[in-house]
Amino acid sequence: MKKLISSLSFVAAAAMLTASVAQAHHSFSMFDGKTQLVKTGTVVRWAFNNPHSWLYLNVKNEDGTLTLWSFEGSSPTGLIQRGITGDTFKPGAAVTFMYCPLRDGRPGGAIGWVKLDDGKSLNPADGGCNGNAEPKEPLK
Repeated sequence: MKKLISSLSFVAAAAMLTASVAQAHHSFSMFDGKTQLVKTGTVVRWAFNNPHSWLYLNVKNEDGTLTLWSFEGSSPTGLIQRGITGDTFKPGAAVTFMYCPLRDGRPGGAIGWVKLDDGKSLNPADGGCNGNAEPKEPLK
């Protein structure tokens, strides 16, 4: 009986530790989810990777220089279900996008929605930003 209780205690402790690790992986605390911004940029790279995809965009600054921004998106499995593939974002394409910025001020964040040049809207969001939110300003 002591051996059974000891084994159950070990299993319960292992389950709690595993749950906290899984929960930590899905934390969106590095993003300011209450701030949703809209920008336009040019696709540099689309990293269609597990566990998260990344969209790298050059965004023009007020002085005309470019800054490389990076945006976290969903996993390929979730993206494919929404019709987004590894070929969706082509280098050189201009896109308008909504994102929730990184709290530390670096250029990037959690991607919300993306509008392609042809007018097609996509939702590559992973949950760090509300991908269904309407833009606060009209899209051009």
